[in-house]
Amino acid sequence: MEKKESYGLFTTIAMIVGIVIGSGIYFRADDIFMYTNGNLALGLFVLALGASCIVFGSLTISELSKRHLSSGGLVAYFEHFISEKMASGFGWFQLFVYLPAIAIVVGWAAAIYTFMLFDIEATLFMQVSLGLAYNLFFVLINTLSRSFGGLVQRFTTVIKLAPLVIIAVYGIFFAKPIDASVLSNSSFLTEFSNYHWITALVPLAFSYDGWVVALSIAPEVINQKKNMSRALILSPLIILAVYLAYIYGIANILGTQQILSIGDGAVFEAGKMILGDRNGNILLAVVVVSMLGVLNGVNLGTIRMPQALAEKKMIPDYGLSEIDPKKQLSIKSAIMVAVLEIIWASIHFMVMKLNLFNGRDVSEISIVFSYVSYIILYVLVFNILRKEGKKLKLIIPILATLGSLTILMGSLITSPFYISIFILICSSVMGAGYIYKSSVIAKHNV
Repeated sequence: MEKKESYGLFTTIAMIVGIVIGSGIYFRADDIFMYTNGNLALGLFVLALGASCIVFGSLTISELSKRHLSSGGLVAYFEHFISEKMASGFGWFQLFVYLPAIAIVVGWAAAIYTFMLFDIEATLFMQVSLGLAYNLFFVLINTLSRSFGGLVQRFTTVIKLAPLVIIAVYGIFFAKPIDASVLSNSSFLTEFSNYHWITALVPLAFSYDGWVVALSIAPEVINQKKNMSRALILSPLIILAVYLAYIYGIANILGTQQILSIGDGAVFEAGKMILGDRNGNILLAVVVVSMLGVLNGVNLGTIRMPQALAEKKMIPDYGLSEIDPKKQLSIKSAIMVAVLEIIWASIHFMVMKLNLFNGRDVSEISIVFSYVSYIILYVLVFNILRKEGKKLKLIIPILATLGSLTILMGSLITSPFYISIFILICSSVMGAGYIYKSSVIAKHNV
């Protein structure tokens, strides 16, 4: 049955902004300043550069959405434009690496701020354990009730902008004006000439991640060819404006050196300075709710992934495609996601405990590999545009590819050995998915 076009431009933009803005910016602000050596001007520049990577990436992918209406997102584009085997490989990477890794790290971040909210000194094990518990709760609740997950999503989307806006407005208009030298001193050129600032793009990629999810609703967007492209341009610009205002605001309130010294607690400290010691917890509570909203959204989609891949015969079925008539989803699919999240919680704990990625977590490397895999689609779009004679548009996939390669380079600079191994593992998972689907097709053709 053909899907009804029901989403306008505003709704589509709201969806993209709502998905992207969530947890990343709160616990990545100190990372951005750490890799730019506390230089605010360079930090703002990196934010803008990160947004441009998404703008050109989304513009490139939108060329595919104009040519093929599908609710399957990137997996559907791999399947339609390249092959079922490549789609299976990308699907395996998303299911077995990307989605559970993202879920575990967002849960971990939510746990960090939860313990902070209740003034509890938590060990890494406690943080990861609570983060896993959050994830398993949302897997359970979204399996038992379809409506509850949607309700949580709508509620948290409304309130998640509040801390960013409050800190931005207070920092820009009411805090003591920032020393102009912090923005324009000669150290900007000094730091810029030092390639180390490129590494800030990796944690920043986490803060901007999620925009590709909107591609799944492309067939339901009114006047899709125009509105999808507009949404994919305007949304990153809106997100950039919010992030720039937040980073400038919190730097104006605390100063970059204090942000570096207190790390993830910067938003809590800013909240206390704005609302007072007693009411500072209110802002932190909103941050926690915002993160839990992101976590709910991730699990809401992830528990359906094994079911979707099993239906396409991209993974062994084992009953994964059997839909419970009452729950309207596969129970075994949800159980599989829960098991994967337990495994990834253990991996994340070991990575952070042993500092294998030089301070990076597993989600950042998963996102880096995602951007590298997007290059396959960027090259595809380049060839399509070249064949169609649209020479002026060729710069878009070229810049998108350069953006992905820059993020990869920033990742490799930090811990080349372990990150290379992790990327090799991601490639192996993708390769396994490709081989599996190849064997299924071969058996079918016999």
